[in-house]
Amino acid sequence: MEDAPSVELPVSETHVALPVLQGRELAEDLHHAEYPGLVRFLLYQGASWNEAQDAAQDAFTQMCRPGIRIRHPKAWLRKVAWRSLLRQQVRHEDSVADVPEPMANWHTPAHAAELGVEERHVMELLQLLPAKQRAVLAWTMDGFTTQESAEAMGITAEAARQNLSRARATLKVQLRLEGSDAAGKEES
Repeated sequence: MEDAPSVELPVSETHVALPVLQGRELAEDLHHAEYPGLVRFLLYQGASWNEAQDAAQDAFTQMCRPGIRIRHPKAWLRKVAWRSLLRQQVRHEDSVADVPEPMANWHTPAHAAELGVEERHVMELLQLLPAKQRAVLAWTMDGFTTQESAEAMGITAEAARQNLSRARATLKVQLRLEGSDAAGKEES
């Protein structure tokens, strides 16, 4: 496994460093609170429902390895789960890619019913973004700064800011176009 036993990200106002906890204790404490958000984060990355659940569970399993000590568990979980997702997608594509493109059908009908209309709409729009824009936006939507996102993704802070800016601009255009189409249909 190439993942480092710990991930050090800068401490921001929104992510206060916790005391260093042992992996298994931490996994048990965090599983209930963090698992749904971690799955959502992976869905935003373009994962299918099953891929997201597998990658999230893999991250919690890795957290339980002996000797793991983690200072920033939320960031650590997302980085490890994201890497696990990339490995899954690369295996499915049988090729090595920078960041694999998402699968179009990320849910089953039962899972779609669990998500709100707005959340489904956001996920559909996210699927249209290039992979790096989608990734940095997912980190941002989960409360991380662009610096933290950049470090977790292994890119420069400037690249993260540019990708975030482009993603936001694209989403604004998509929402504006869809809003005007809806208004035109209502007048007809």
